[in-house]
Amino acid sequence: MGNTDSRYPPPAAPPGPAPVDLAARVDAFTADFFPSGRYTVPGAAQRRAVADGVLGALDGRTGDAERALARAGYRITGFTEAVTGRPVTEIAETGETAADDGGTGDGRGWGRVYLDRSARPAWSVQVPHPASDVRTEALGVELFRAVPGGVLVLAGSHRRAGADGSSDVAHRSDTVFAAVVEALTLRGLPGIQLHGFGAASLPGRDAVVSSGAGRPGPAAELTAAGLGGAGLVVRRAWREPGARLAGATNVAGLFAAGLGVPWLHVELAYGVRADPARRAAVARVLAETVRGWDADQQGRRRRSIT
Repeated sequence: MGNTDSRYPPPAAPPGPAPVDLAARVDAFTADFFPSGRYTVPGAAQRRAVADGVLGALDGRTGDAERALARAGYRITGFTEAVTGRPVTEIAETGETAADDGGTGDGRGWGRVYLDRSARPAWSVQVPHPASDVRTEALGVELFRAVPGGVLVLAGSHRRAGADGSSDVAHRSDTVFAAVVEALTLRGLPGIQLHGFGAASLPGRDAVVSSGAGRPGPAAELTAAGLGGAGLVVRRAWREPGARLAGATNVAGLFAAGLGVPWLHVELAYGVRADPARRAAVARVLAETVRGWDADQQGRRRRSIT
């Protein structure tokens, strides 16, 4: 019979994996994004493989997802996010993750995707210019944390790293970023894409809100009004035809407009992005936009059932 003496307690179970601070992980990933960095243009089969892998992971088809991603040199890692306590799936290049701290290695600059697994996938936040549009990556993480069911799509290099603009994923359709965003849009997931501008580009303004190539819907006005209520001076691009920073040529916006899927292009001044308190206020406003989309989607599902 085993020893039941309280002086000899059974050995403790081994600890599980430590939670991961997603903000710190993304900061480590983007820390060396410079114009002189590495970027390789992906082939069509590689782009399709990553997009298929992301969709497989969204659907819970882990085996299919892993096989698709392996064809493009990607892998899946799961962890608990430290701040939210929610389960998260990371989809990243096999070569560019050297350690659990999110460090980089020999990646090709194709980017990462994070899936919140605590709820049905319902929306995306897209960060096409991390590091070059300073702290848009931090805002992307804050918004991802704010509302369950999100997908964070993060570019993998500086926007000027590739020759002839090839790494500017906001304006190129031959990227892994574009392939993933298009796959999500085809699923009907609305998206918010985050950008930044310098003070000299638009003096006196803190933000520009637009629907890119699409018509502005209620979400655009809701977002602009919310940012104004948070103390930002906001330009509503749809009221100023030909306005700068409106995202009219953004490839994700063009694709979403063609399908009639809600999509927002949000430009923020450096002073907003670099200030943690102002950035948090923006994240709260954008979270309300996302919740409005989710309520609309649930309403449509109920109507289709009845």
